[in-house]
Amino acid sequence: MIVRKKRKTKKQRTRIDPRFWIIIGALAAVIGVLLFILIYNGREDVTGRGAMMFSVSGKSAVIIRDEETYLSSEYARVACNMEEGAAVNAGDSLATVYKLGYSDELSQSLLMAREEVYKAQLERIGSTKDSRLDEMNEEILSLKTRIENCVMQNSGEDLLKLYRSLDKLLKERMDYLREKVQETESLRALYAQVDDKEALLSTWTEDVTAKESGLVSYYFDGYEQAMNAEKLNMITADLVKRAISESGSAHWTTDDNTRVCRVVNRDKWYVAFITDAEELTRTAKGVSYDVEIDGHGKYAAVALEPVISGKKVVNVLEVSSEIGELIDVRSVKVNVTSAVNGIKVKSKAVRFNNGEAYVELIMSDSHYTMRVDVLAAEDKMVLIRPHEEGEILSEGVRYWIKKR
Repeated sequence: MIVRKKRKTKKQRTRIDPRFWIIIGALAAVIGVLLFILIYNGREDVTGRGAMMFSVSGKSAVIIRDEETYLSSEYARVACNMEEGAAVNAGDSLATVYKLGYSDELSQSLLMAREEVYKAQLERIGSTKDSRLDEMNEEILSLKTRIENCVMQNSGEDLLKLYRSLDKLLKERMDYLREKVQETESLRALYAQVDDKEALLSTWTEDVTAKESGLVSYYFDGYEQAMNAEKLNMITADLVKRAISESGSAHWTTDDNTRVCRVVNRDKWYVAFITDAEELTRTAKGVSYDVEIDGHGKYAAVALEPVISGKKVVNVLEVSSEIGELIDVRSVKVNVTSAVNGIKVKSKAVRFNNGEAYVELIMSDSHYTMRVDVLAAEDKMVLIRPHEEGEILSEGVRYWIKKR
């Protein structure tokens, strides 16, 4: 039997069609182009240097003061011891608070007790002439006439303040004669009655004194404690908008039974207005601006760091000038201008993220995104500067303008 060896069949190699590689290469090129279009769709440009004018006209704004609100126990009434807008120093008496439950009968009783003392002292003096006493009596009589006119003819004066002034004069007269008149048992008893009534009245009153120097105001609009120099970092666009809409009048009225008065820093205050978070018009920290406030004049100001508040930006300008009539004004219209210098780029190059402005710079082999401050915008161009102090941006730097 003859066995034949099977001849091994030679395995054929599969040849890949060159067209396959062409297709793969074409797909890669298309993907690369698509990625380029998606990521780097745009064009290059080069930074320059220039000057522009920042300008905002007829903008609604609020006045924010460096002030402290003085509070007290709940009161029935307040006697103001200073004129509205008067300059005060630390330790000055600003107001006397009459606590809830106070009655005018307490003051009247004290005044009557002082008059009883005077009658007893007068009996001891007899017909002795005293020019100083005559002057005091004339002042007291004049004050009593003013009180009568206030009560009977509605003269418009503060009756409580008049009573306090009368009490002060009667006390001065009593103390003056106390040194000249020999004390008797009867007088000693009358002095004791006055002391008791003074002590009783003191339990129903509270003196408010200044802690620092400034200007005093007795009027409120309800935003003093939420919107002041100490809380600038907490300011919101909604708060500013409410204050603008609710403060149409510059004449305020007190509407609270614990707020007594305000002491305001006369030489430092703030102007705040709102712009959109993706708007090129905004202030930049440290830049000087001219602020014209309708009906009040022109002021020099320096911008603080703008506060990003949702889809808005609160622009805050610090003014170091006499506050004047703005001590009791909240809502105003302003024009804000500033001549600025900086690096010039196309406005389309500025992109926003959560209210922060950025430009994309082209390095040798990569793109670098830098946060910037927009100083001014004009004719489709903007002036910018680096936001971070350590970064540098100069003219002649390539930047990317991404198509939108």
